[in-house]
Amino acid sequence: LITADEVAYAGGVYNQINKGYWLHTNKEYWTMSPYSYYGGTNVFFVHSNGYPSYYYPSNSYGLRPVINLKSDTTFTVEKEEEPKGTSSNPYIVQ
Repeated sequence: LITADEVAYAGGVYNQINKGYWLHTNKEYWTMSPYSYYGGTNVFFVHSNGYPSYYYPSNSYGLRPVINLKSDTTFTVEKEEEPKGTSSNPYIVQ
């Protein structure tokens, strides 16, 4: 799962609406980062408005899986003239 640090690195700022970064999806989703353990566990999540916050993990928010790649990873496609990252012209990770 994505971490709160990765959300912050991408542009998420705690309790500040941000609809202009790539992690904004109009949906709430959990991170794997704990916020506190006082009186129960609270976990960071990304609000539908794009800002990170925290809540007790009881709501039906989504999950955001991530894959971390080495910095020298390259991406190519077979058909440069067509839309990239589609089922007919997927990215090739090398």
